[in-house]
Amino acid sequence: MMASTRLRLFPVLLIVLLGLFSLKWLTIDDNALDLLPGEAVQGDFRLLQRLGVVDRVFLTLTVKDEDLSGAQRLAVLQKSATQVGAALSDSGAFSEVIFRLPHGYEFGAYRAIQPHVPAILDGADLVSLAHLTSEAGMAERLSADFSMLNSLAGIAVKKQIQQDPLGITTLALGKLHHLKAEYAMVVLDGFFISEDRRSCLLMAESRTSLTDASSAQQVEKVVQSALSLLAGEVEGRVIGSLPHTLANARSIQHDLKVLLPIASFLLLVLLLVTLRDWRAFLVLAIPFLAAPFAIGLVNLVFGRISALALGFGIVLLGIAVDFSVHIYLALRRQEDPTALVLAGLRQPLLLATLTTSGVFTVLFFSHVASHRQMALLALVGVVLAVCLSWLIIPLIRPCHQSSTFPGWILHPHARKGWLILFVWLLLLVAGAMSWPRLHYNGDMRVLDVSDSAVMADEAHFHRTWGAPGDQAFVVASDPSLALALDRNSAVYDFLQSHGVQRVQSLAPLLPGPIVQQSHIEAWQQFWAQRPDFQSRFAMSAERQGFNARGFQPFYDWLQQPVSPFNADNLLDGPLAELSRTLIRSPITGGDGLDSNFLVVSNVTMEKGFYDSLLQFAALHDGVHLLTNQKWRQQVEQLLRQDIMTLSLAAGVIIVLIVGFALRRVRLVLGALAPVGSALAAMALYSMVSNGELNMMHLLMGIMVIGLSVDYGIFIVCRGTETAAMQAITICACSSLIGFGVLAFATHPALQALGITVLVGIGAAWPTALLVTPVLAGKTA
Repeated sequence: MMASTRLRLFPVLLIVLLGLFSLKWLTIDDNALDLLPGEAVQGDFRLLQRLGVVDRVFLTLTVKDEDLSGAQRLAVLQKSATQVGAALSDSGAFSEVIFRLPHGYEFGAYRAIQPHVPAILDGADLVSLAHLTSEAGMAERLSADFSMLNSLAGIAVKKQIQQDPLGITTLALGKLHHLKAEYAMVVLDGFFISEDRRSCLLMAESRTSLTDASSAQQVEKVVQSALSLLAGEVEGRVIGSLPHTLANARSIQHDLKVLLPIASFLLLVLLLVTLRDWRAFLVLAIPFLAAPFAIGLVNLVFGRISALALGFGIVLLGIAVDFSVHIYLALRRQEDPTALVLAGLRQPLLLATLTTSGVFTVLFFSHVASHRQMALLALVGVVLAVCLSWLIIPLIRPCHQSSTFPGWILHPHARKGWLILFVWLLLLVAGAMSWPRLHYNGDMRVLDVSDSAVMADEAHFHRTWGAPGDQAFVVASDPSLALALDRNSAVYDFLQSHGVQRVQSLAPLLPGPIVQQSHIEAWQQFWAQRPDFQSRFAMSAERQGFNARGFQPFYDWLQQPVSPFNADNLLDGPLAELSRTLIRSPITGGDGLDSNFLVVSNVTMEKGFYDSLLQFAALHDGVHLLTNQKWRQQVEQLLRQDIMTLSLAAGVIIVLIVGFALRRVRLVLGALAPVGSALAAMALYSMVSNGELNMMHLLMGIMVIGLSVDYGIFIVCRGTETAAMQAITICACSSLIGFGVLAFATHPALQALGITVLVGIGAAWPTALLVTPVLAGKTA
């Protein structure tokens, strides 16, 4: 006997020790990519990360004191922005911090652009230039120059007027507004100030991914440390992916810390009340013994484990305890030898393990990374729970006890069978009718925590800097920067031809080489049509009181060869920080898009324009469209594919397993009845609540199929004997506890998982007790 006990306990001890040892290398990851389905959607998200959009932090500094004058507010804002911006730059946490343009940026931009104006001016600019070179235009402009020269600013602008008396360069400088077109702001002394002069904008790009919770927490410390430098009359607000990542991570961490102990406590109470035996502690211990090994294996296979998958572990408690309950009650209710009782349990336990494992295996083919982690966690956890239950529970030697369950639950009478079947069929019909009314929602925001503070900060940002509307990012890419810029110019021309006004783009200021060449040719043709310009200009200048010979630098500039305006003029000049937000260099050693130059245009979508823009991107090589609408469509398509394909696969697996094992149609229908009830109830609930399906519903459906079929299997295999009926009831209650506590989760994904499956199991349990015996002919 002692040798037999040791033989059973040795593998148990080995599994537990290996599991605990594996946790030494546990890496918990809260990366948003785990919730994104499919390589295409994840690829778009990585492209946004490459562009810096995802890892960018926006800080709004706002003066709260209403008694300050406009000049005082501006001085406070500039001082605060300088302190916060310097702190962020010095921290080393950010690759780029934009809080002020360099001192003298206006003259620096003028010097950088002026030699290349002919390559920048487009057809509309030449129309303006035609007016400037007319008699009226020259007189008007030269008169303004003369007044400027005789003012206090005259000394500073003398050389500029000599080089460009008509302000031709100003036409090119006007295109700078396209670098900030998405924001309602003014630039004062290099600072980005709101139109009401009460707020200042700072932007910073993190060196690490802000979709990862651990990285986000480190960046948050840096940001909060910088904001602590603000004076009392200034408040700082932060928006971007940073607060969303932190809100989701903290929500999941809170749920794990609070709900896991609650679920464990409630399960223990359930087992103590129903089993009325201290050995309930050992029954509950089975999932905890299996969990470390399962978690460690997931961490080993995937290199990490998501916090969402760990949250799913709460549910696993309620699932894994089922097998130990069945074995425990069978041993306690029977007076037969242990070996004989275990032999009678072998078929239903094997079938239940195969069906549960089979449906979770299907999840390995899900497009969602977190689903695959949950699948492996559940699969390993369930299999280990069965093995550990089989090894440990017989050693407990439960004492015989009579049932405390009402007789009508344990032994449904055949005379009520037709009424039971009628009610069940009504449920199935209602569920089938609900399904066509459900629609797929691919918006990832439905799984995002609705943090009131984050929403308030975003609302303040949009009030201050302008509502963004539906944003789209159009990315032009190529290993050659010249070709990438040409493609970006084609994007800008397309947007202009469709009347899109709110565009943030480099194209007007830095056209591609092909466009620049066409501009240069148009420039040369413009002046070729005006051979008498110099003499006319000299006469107009003298009439305004100038010495025409003083404009020789202007004449020389018009005669000099035109050189293209290249990217280095921007990326190494005073506008470098703003320009780098719209152009990205290749990553050393990268492949695919990582080996390309990326030039992005930020577009505020006009109503009905999405299809045209999508078609344009599809027809042009190296042009990629990133929009929330596109992601929703992709997610909805993948979700629909997953729900239909994987649910069908799970259904086929359990039908084949149950059909092969039970053979008779009546028994198969009885075993599958709880599955139909659960799916019908979930469809009804989803329709009544909001009529939407999201990616979590795939996990819910698969899970419910695996759980509910087990209830039917035990009834069909063991009939309505007391131990089987009580075990199913306790197992259902344990699952309801596991899912029930998730209904109180603060994270939307876990909450949706809990509530909807709670409904499914709530329908599967009475179906197994009442409907399955009738269909299988197991009634009293």
